[in-house]
Amino acid sequence: DHVAVILQDIDPALTGKMAPEWLADLQREIGLCLTRVRQRYTHPETGLYNSRLLGIRLSAPAVDSAALFLLSIIPRSPRTTTNLLKLIQIARLLESAVPGMFFYLGGNLFALYRDGVDRDGALTLARRLLGRLKREGVRRVHIGIGLVAPAQDANGSDADVFFARCRQALEAAERRGPFSLCEASSLLAGKKHPLAPPPAPVLRRLQNHWRGQERFGLLLFRSSAALFPGEDAGGSSLFSRSGYPVVRVSDRELFVILPGAGRAQTRRTGTRLHKELAAGLAAPLALGACHWPCLDFSRSATARNCRRALMHGEFLGPDSMVVFDHVSLNVSGDYFFDEGDYRQAVRDYRAGLELAPDDVNLLNSLGVALTELNHHGRALDCFEQVLARNPHNFMALVNRGFALRMLGRRDEALVCFEKAARSRKFAASPVFVEISLQLGRIYCECGRYVKAVRVLERLRKKQEEKQGFHLYRLLGEAYAGAGRYRRGIEALQRAVRLNPHDASSLGLLGELYAREGQGDEVALALAEKGVALNDRSWRNWYRLGQVRFLAGDLEGALTAVEESLKRNRKGRESLLLAGDVLARLGRTGKARIMSRRLAALYPGEQEA
Repeated sequence: DHVAVILQDIDPALTGKMAPEWLADLQREIGLCLTRVRQRYTHPETGLYNSRLLGIRLSAPAVDSAALFLLSIIPRSPRTTTNLLKLIQIARLLESAVPGMFFYLGGNLFALYRDGVDRDGALTLARRLLGRLKREGVRRVHIGIGLVAPAQDANGSDADVFFARCRQALEAAERRGPFSLCEASSLLAGKKHPLAPPPAPVLRRLQNHWRGQERFGLLLFRSSAALFPGEDAGGSSLFSRSGYPVVRVSDRELFVILPGAGRAQTRRTGTRLHKELAAGLAAPLALGACHWPCLDFSRSATARNCRRALMHGEFLGPDSMVVFDHVSLNVSGDYFFDEGDYRQAVRDYRAGLELAPDDVNLLNSLGVALTELNHHGRALDCFEQVLARNPHNFMALVNRGFALRMLGRRDEALVCFEKAARSRKFAASPVFVEISLQLGRIYCECGRYVKAVRVLERLRKKQEEKQGFHLYRLLGEAYAGAGRYRRGIEALQRAVRLNPHDASSLGLLGELYAREGQGDEVALALAEKGVALNDRSWRNWYRLGQVRFLAGDLEGALTAVEESLKRNRKGRESLLLAGDVLARLGRTGKARIMSRRLAALYPGEQEA
């Protein structure tokens, strides 16, 4: 932020004689004061705001809807020193991923405060964060979300309660899988949850009616108006004439039990009663029906299945009548998926497939949910079943590509992504950005840099501002591989401005500076910083070796390239550089060993 300070009512004699010295002293004093404030409210290593400032922010009255995200982010490395570097990298990655106030709360816990976000926006942003962190190789990410309303009375105690609810949401997310989220209000919904079981007294009365029955049907009527006031009143005369037991849930919901009814009879009776009861009502009346036995659901679960049928009916209109089926399970599975409860979503999708084994929507949805749980092999089987039935299913093709990519089957994934990119649906699809990034990344890995540039430039023109450093890091790599070093430097400079701790961008930028002769000292500093941030990457060591080689430091280059080969014995670039350095040092025997290894690994490659 930029702030102007205006000094008024100053003695003219002071300004005439002492203005330069006095203003310089004042400038230093203001700078020191601001630095002390900054140190009080920021974490020294990550540079993010600290928990003290988060407490102040939560205690301030909200002027607009806002959301607090608690993020538990666990990097892959178990080493303490590497973990610290990872935490710093994660901090920069978070800042570059989405706008907002980021906090570091200690351990593996971060927080994001974001103004102007409603519940749907918060869930969308959380899923975006999960995807980006997963793509960067983080091992586990859990997000607990709490919504702050403008009318909330924000005093200290309320802030503590609110933070505790967010913490409960985070704990719930941790039970849902390796990459999962939970929004706090879903834990507080209780009876208001759309798929909540009936209250215990209601369930006991239902059990009294279906106890001993070999089969039965269950109808759940719901209205937007208070149509069922009083104990078993409101419409009970109609049901008493028909002889069916009635159990009231509230003045808006009513269960009707159909003893001895199977699926067909449940549908017929439900249709008739719904038509007769709805005819004389001003408010819409919805009906969700289910029968028992159904799959391996218990009698008590039949009541929740009625709610699943009602949720299914919401897509058909406020006065719909739906009998529980595989589509109802698909709808409820989608609801749990959107809420971040991937394990429950998997259970619903699988139950739906027991009713309709060939349903491609359920297969696709199950595969996506399994992917979120890191069960990529099982997910791949789902997508391949869909494509066996419908080879042109766009989303199944895309999802299969992502599953193959996560399983390390790069070439097969590339075939899927290229086929998806040729589809007419591609440009307007919600996966345009992600597929473009995946294509650019794989093309770079395969050395097909010209194709990578073409794909990534198209993405930049369409959605430049939304992609951040991910796009520019890949563009820099693609330009460098295609020999367009100046364009690569421009792209990587933007990537580094957006994420100053990205080791890959720093190392490659240092290499390109050296190749373009833009200063050996700057190039070396960038390459060394890249290695310091991530010394496990063979590419970072190779780039440091290349910078030293171009600067004439052959021994230093040899040391770096040997470190690179320890991490990847088959790295083509490292083997080429090692052979060149050894030959220039006069160690021809070792240089020949590198040449033979190159010829064996890359027999058809001219430069090797």
